[in-house]
Amino acid sequence: MTDHARTLAALERDARARPHDARVALAIGRTLQHLERPLDAQAAYERALALDPRLGAAWTLRGHLLRQAGRLADASVCFNNAIGCGEDVELHLYFLGALGLGALPAAAPPRFVRGLFDEYAERFDAHLVESLRYRGHEQACQPLAALHPAPFESALDLGCGSGLAAPLLRPIAHRLAGVDLSSRMIERAGATRLYDELHVGDLVAHLEAARAGHDLVVACDVFIYIGDLARVFGAVARVLAPGGVFAFTVEEGHADTGFDLLPTLRYTHSEAWLRELAQAHALRVTRCARAPLRESRGEAITGLAMHLSRA
Repeated sequence: MTDHARTLAALERDARARPHDARVALAIGRTLQHLERPLDAQAAYERALALDPRLGAAWTLRGHLLRQAGRLADASVCFNNAIGCGEDVELHLYFLGALGLGALPAAAPPRFVRGLFDEYAERFDAHLVESLRYRGHEQACQPLAALHPAPFESALDLGCGSGLAAPLLRPIAHRLAGVDLSSRMIERAGATRLYDELHVGDLVAHLEAARAGHDLVVACDVFIYIGDLARVFGAVARVLAPGGVFAFTVEEGHADTGFDLLPTLRYTHSEAWLRELAQAHALRVTRCARAPLRESRGEAITGLAMHLSRA
């Protein structure tokens, strides 16, 4: 029996002893989600809300299940109810923005990204690479040797996560640094022993405070959590040495605004807008390729792998 199955059995005993406790029903729903039983989890959240309609967390979690099921109108009701129950307004406006409601958020709230990856850290590599067949780090890093035959003096891995890109970057860089919002991800990256330095923090704030002189900046599958990349491009251009390379991946979109937020809670970016940003920050597009980044429900998610250089 798995840990989650044991937890569920214990919670079900609690529910029989305390049938009117909404928080026990909420905990059962969370555990059922871990066990990948979304319909049962939804029923548990509905029981929790029948017992306590002011339980904001239950509205949020039910909203996400409905969002994932494509029931976007019902999900929006849940997220608005969660706000009414006192849940984090910024976070829920981001969720509503993903449903096409309200203003388009410029980026995912740091609290959301940090919490997501702190919780995800232990199973991150197995789920991303084995289940989702993630290849974004390869699409960004494998062309680097051909684009820049000499070794890089100093590489910076933005949103480095558990260090998936490090085995590809370490052989071509004399010095390798990484930054990530999630402290648990940074612990995983540290365990690779491939980085010379690691930092916990927001990537834009890190770039704006960092010394200039990196000749490689890489961002693999990071910009799905940042919509407006203008500040990122400006900060990268500041630290990138002459002749340096900025390599990144995005999920491709075609919004007139240059970026959009999907119901998957992932941002997309248009090629035309990215080229405009590059030009505005004196960066030249040396390579732009459409490539499979990962899979979702058995279908390939195609994105852009872009490589820019500073004159």
